[in-house]
Amino acid sequence: MARWGKNSNYSSTSQTKKQFDKTSGGLPTNAAVSNKINRETNSPNEWEFYELEIAEVLLVYDTEDKLPQGPDGNKDYRLWGAIKARNKTSDKNVPIDELDTYFPINPNQTKMPLRNELVITQTYSDVHFYQVVNLQPQSVNAGIRPGQSGVQTDKQKEDNFIYNNFEVNSEYGFDEDIRQIKPYEGDITFQGRFGHSIRFGSNIVPDSFEDGDSKQDSPNILIRTGQREDIGLAFLEPVEEDINEDASSVWMTTDQKVMLDISNTNATSHKYMTSEHGDDQPNRGGKQITINSDRITWNSKDGKLLGFSSKGIGFSTQGSFSVDSDNGVQMNSGGATNMSMVPGGISLITPGNSRLDLGQGGEEGGSDKIYLSSECPSFLTLDDKAHLESCKGANVHLDDCAGLYTDNGSYFKIGGSKDEAVIYVKGRDDVKEQHLVFGEKLTEILDLMLASQEALIDTVMSFSAIATGAGPSGPISSGPPNQALVDTFKQANVEMVRAQICDILTRVE
Repeated sequence: MARWGKNSNYSSTSQTKKQFDKTSGGLPTNAAVSNKINRETNSPNEWEFYELEIAEVLLVYDTEDKLPQGPDGNKDYRLWGAIKARNKTSDKNVPIDELDTYFPINPNQTKMPLRNELVITQTYSDVHFYQVVNLQPQSVNAGIRPGQSGVQTDKQKEDNFIYNNFEVNSEYGFDEDIRQIKPYEGDITFQGRFGHSIRFGSNIVPDSFEDGDSKQDSPNILIRTGQREDIGLAFLEPVEEDINEDASSVWMTTDQKVMLDISNTNATSHKYMTSEHGDDQPNRGGKQITINSDRITWNSKDGKLLGFSSKGIGFSTQGSFSVDSDNGVQMNSGGATNMSMVPGGISLITPGNSRLDLGQGGEEGGSDKIYLSSECPSFLTLDDKAHLESCKGANVHLDDCAGLYTDNGSYFKIGGSKDEAVIYVKGRDDVKEQHLVFGEKLTEILDLMLASQEALIDTVMSFSAIATGAGPSGPISSGPPNQALVDTFKQANVEMVRAQICDILTRVE
């Protein structure tokens, strides 16, 4: 294959040609005719013959150890991606050491060839270029055809179909299990060697991708990597992308139903996900981006990961859902209810300014504390198995008129119109109703009464006589026997009464 084109190395040094006088009348002179011919004819030096020829790749500079030494003594990295190729006609049987080096014709879109694949070569401005061609019909994997450009050495024959990493079927010269994707009307596709592709297409073809629709204004970009493994098709039959069976997929669609399988989540079995989000799945179509793979990782190296949604955000999983944050987690509901989880504590605040604070002090020192606070009325509701348990020294502080009540009518209350503490257990004969009325003050009064009685006895015993109308009655004290009776009264009666005061105040009626 060949063509003529402008010589890239030619520069004209001739003088400017004379212009033909169009205004002169009569027949043109010989000089005028010659001048016109010279002016209208290009110099042969301005043109160059370009030959496009099929060549066989014999060496690919695709690893560092294959690169030769450059002028500076280091590896010549300018050759990375270049090849040694032997043209089938002009270089037939030429040894590899005498062959030209060819560079990719478009380094921005390089397709690295394999040894013994075929390329098209051409030379421009004394630089040799190549572009890969595949003479194996309908294979996007490879087009390996050894020996197309001439004789092979024994070493070259031994190396046929053997590569450092690439594996290929020597019968076909490619991997027959790697299929091209089905081309649909108007599509533009890019396909790699290993089962990946990018399709710039649409949803205008009925029944494509199990969609069942035909929409004119429905552009899409379908990206997949890792061809599905459940093919079972005829030899070289094209395959269609499958967002559920391909290894990893990104589908950007504008008006297309994406039949995503979510059976491996719990969204179909848990009513909460469905009730909150109306089972809004990609199969409803519309403008959307659908990503499907075994693992999806988002990472922000030096910034933030932000997510915004107009209608809601839903996550569903059969496994665990975890959030790990060094500086705390903040959640807000409706702009009024807030939950703050910071290192060492959790706070939950409701619109009525009720609060639950846990773990105050935390890792910085001090014991954990729990605070429940609320504006009145406040309620603490416990089920039939609930109980309150605390270590020694715990206190329950109740304000005036506060109380603890049960469903069967038992209660403990403090305060009220009588300023009393009342314990009442319904249906218990051994407890009934107990009152503690002005307990501390009553104890002081009774103690004063007992002390006054003791003082009175001591005073009487100290009289020498009792005055009467007839004169003194005579001495009262008659010695130790009477004093012993006084001491016994104090210990057996007064002290016993004093010791039983608190018990009497709470004794069952």
